[in-house]
Amino acid sequence: MNSPLVNTNFEDSGFHVPLFKRNKEKAKTFTNKNMSRNILTWNKLICSPNNDIKKYKKFDSDSTSKNNSHKELVRNAYFPRRSGAASVLYKNYIYIFGGYGSKGKRLNDFYKYNILENKWTEIYDKKCPSRRENNPAFLYKDKMYILGGYQGKGIWLNDFYFFDMNTEKWEMVKIKEQSNMYAPPSLFGFSLAVHEYTGILYLFGGYDGITLHNKMYAFHLYKEKWIHIKQSGDIPSPRACTIGHIYDGYFYTFGGYKEEIEEDDDDLNYFYQYHLETGIWTKMKYNINETTIRNHFLNNKKDINGIDCCCYYSKRRIPMARYFMGSFIYNECIYIIGGYNIHSSERLNDFYKFDIKQRIWEKILTRNNFSKRSSMNIQFYKNVIYCIAGFDGKNSLNDVYALRLENVYVESSSLTQTFACMVNNYKYSDIILMVQKRYIYACRSILSARCSSFKSLFDLHFSKDRTTGGSPPYNHHLIIPINDVQYDIFLIIINYLYTDELSLNYSLKTYEKILVTCTKFHIFRLMQLCERIISNHTNEQNVLNILLLSYRNNCKQLCKFCIDFITDNKLMDHEKINRLITEPHLLGEIYKKSLFI
Repeated sequence: MNSPLVNTNFEDSGFHVPLFKRNKEKAKTFTNKNMSRNILTWNKLICSPNNDIKKYKKFDSDSTSKNNSHKELVRNAYFPRRSGAASVLYKNYIYIFGGYGSKGKRLNDFYKYNILENKWTEIYDKKCPSRRENNPAFLYKDKMYILGGYQGKGIWLNDFYFFDMNTEKWEMVKIKEQSNMYAPPSLFGFSLAVHEYTGILYLFGGYDGITLHNKMYAFHLYKEKWIHIKQSGDIPSPRACTIGHIYDGYFYTFGGYKEEIEEDDDDLNYFYQYHLETGIWTKMKYNINETTIRNHFLNNKKDINGIDCCCYYSKRRIPMARYFMGSFIYNECIYIIGGYNIHSSERLNDFYKFDIKQRIWEKILTRNNFSKRSSMNIQFYKNVIYCIAGFDGKNSLNDVYALRLENVYVESSSLTQTFACMVNNYKYSDIILMVQKRYIYACRSILSARCSSFKSLFDLHFSKDRTTGGSPPYNHHLIIPINDVQYDIFLIIINYLYTDELSLNYSLKTYEKILVTCTKFHIFRLMQLCERIISNHTNEQNVLNILLLSYRNNCKQLCKFCIDFITDNKLMDHEKINRLITEPHLLGEIYKKSLFI
C-alpha cells in the first residue's frame, strides 16, 4: 500500500515567511447582534518576529563564549514551521518535539512555549530521540513520553522515550524484556491515553507502513512492562490518525483514516468506547441522524452576508469524518478541531464538542478562524485553547492561535487536597485513635458523618467518659483504642474517609487487608474499590485464595468474579476441590456454573 497518510498531507516546500505576523484582519460582524455574542473568537498571538533571526545569528557568531545573551535571543525568537509534532502541556508551558518541517525533513528539535510570557525557548539535549513525525505524546508524573513515529525513508519506529521536566533530560523508558511479546509493532498515527490512577498507557490502531491496525495495547508505567489485554465487542475497523481519551473507566476514540471508504460509510463518524476493565468495545449511539454528512458539506459551501457558513452557523451538529485532527478533553466533554476529511478532500477548521454523559454533539460557533489545517497541536490551559502549527495542504505552519472557551475561568476544586492535609494532623483533631500503641489524630465530626460505625464507637466512648465524671470532651483529646487492626492499614482507611480516594500503588496483600478491615467497619464503597482492584490482580495462581477471602467477607461481586474466572478458564482440579471442602456452598456454585459452559 502507498502511504497516503504521509503523502497526502506532507508535501515538500521551501517557501518561508516571517513567523507570527500581526493579524490585522478584522472579523466580519453579524447583523444579528445576539448571535454574534455567542460566537467565540480565535486570536492570532503576536510573538517575536522571525525576520530578525539572521541578525540574531550574525550577532551570535561575533559574540564571545562569555557573553551568550544573543544566543538566548536566538533561542527565544524562532520556532520553525512543522506539522505532525508531539506535544504536551505542563504547568504554563506547551512542549513540542519533532514533526515534519518546511523543507521536507523530519525534525527532532525540541521547544517549549511559555504561555504567560508568549515566548518560545529551544531545549537542547544530545540524548534526544531521533527525527520523527506523527508520534503522539502524553504527560504523566512530571514526564513527557513519546513513542514510535515515522522517521522517513521507510523507517517506522517503536522506541519509547521520556523527558523529565525537572532535570530537562531525555531518557529511554525501561522495559522488561519478557513483556515485549505484548508490545506494538513499529507504528505511527496511533491514538493513546494514560490512566492517571493506574499508570497504564493504552494505545490503539496506527499504521506500520504496510498495514493499518485496530489492536489495543497497554503499558504499565510503574511495572515497566507491556501487558496483555483483551478486546471484544464492536471492535473498530483498522485505522490510523484517530484521537484517544480516557474518562471514567473508558477509552474513547473517534475518526481516523482507513484504506477503503464507501460513499455511505459512516464508521469513521462514530465514537467508540473501550471498557478498561472488561476489554469490551461499544459503538456509541448519539444524535447521528440529524442530517447527513453530504448535505451538510454542500449546504456549507454557501455564504450568508459574505461569511463562510461552516465557520459561523450550521444546523448540523455532527462532525464529518476526519483524521489528523486536534482534540482535548475538558469538563466531561471531548472537543475536536480541524483535521482532514477524505470525502471532500479538504482540510478543516471547524470546532465540535461531544458531551460524554449526554452523548450529544454540538457545533461551536467561532470567527476569525485560523486557516484550514490538519496535524496541528492543540492544548487547553486555564479555559484557553491553543492551536499551534499544522499543515494547510501546501505548507507547514508555525503560527499560534488562542481561543477563550468560557467567559470566566474557575479554578479546580481543592477540597480533596485540603482534607488530605487534615489527615492525622493534631491541629485539626479533637480525638485520638490509638492503634498498635501509636496515635492517629482525627476529627470526630468528619469520621462520624462518613461512617456510621465510627459514630456508634464515638457515642459509646463519650457517654462512658461523662458517666465516669471525666472532663468535658471539648477540653481534651479523648483517646479511643482500636483493636485488631494494623496501624498502616487503618491510616489508609482514615485517609479515604477524609478524601474519598484510594491510591492504586499498594500491593495486593495491602488491598486484601483493607478489604477485611472495611468489612469490620462497614465501609462499603471502599470495600467495593478494593474488590475492583483485587479483581485486576487476579490470576491462575491466586484466584482460589481470593475466592475464599471474598466469600468469607461477603464480597459478592468479587466472589462471583472469581467463580467465573475459575470456570471460564477451567481451573478446577483435585487440589482446589480439597481446599473447598470446608466451603461446600462455593463448590456447589462452581459446579452449577460449569454446567452451562
